[in-house]
Amino acid sequence: MGCRRQPRVAMTLNATVCGMDSKGRSFLDRVQVLNLSRDGALLEDVSCAVSVGDQVALRFEGTTRRYRVMWEQSTADGRRVGLAGAGNAPAIAETWLPASGVDDFQRPRMTVRREHDRYVCEVAVEMRMKEVSTPLWVTASDLSEGGCRVQVPHAMKSGTEVSVALWIDSERVWVLGDVTHCIYGCGTGIRFKKLDRAARERIASLVVKSEEMVADRRESAVLMTEFYPAYSATS
Repeated sequence: MGCRRQPRVAMTLNATVCGMDSKGRSFLDRVQVLNLSRDGALLEDVSCAVSVGDQVALRFEGTTRRYRVMWEQSTADGRRVGLAGAGNAPAIAETWLPASGVDDFQRPRMTVRREHDRYVCEVAVEMRMKEVSTPLWVTASDLSEGGCRVQVPHAMKSGTEVSVALWIDSERVWVLGDVTHCIYGCGTGIRFKKLDRAARERIASLVVKSEEMVADRRESAVLMTEFYPAYSATS
């Protein structure tokens, strides 16, 4: 079984994507569609200010459909964006899109990504960012000595530096980290880059109590079927 939920058709199509940015300004951008399925699309040469979680309209080959931005990535060939379809595919596209079903694609993994095993742990988190005076209260859904995944109610750019306070046994344990990725519905990954010995020991004492390990998708072909809604610990 592959990693994707639907078979994809590789192609190179000129298309336009339109929508509203975070400041409420409309945009229209010419892009290329690299592959397409009944449930999603991969775009390249994206220059508009779309972020993870935004809804956009994609127009190509006489069809228009609404999508949600699931991820974004900057490459040597330009900016790429992954989209997930909202609603049914247009009737005209039914004739050339592949039938529903999981395909056999598996992304090659050369090495294990994580240095530390990650475990399911629900922990209240206080996050602080530069130039933002108000802290963000969120919840971590899994944790290790090297990082965590938090449920953030909005998109965060990769590389953003954050100060994280993990509430362990009613006390704050501060660490400094970077955002590694942000996928809509799956959470935001944070890699710890600076923590003292005491903080590491407190985190280790917490994760050792968890009996459920989080599988690394780069270590084996794991089908991601579990999605978490973005939420705040104070909502």
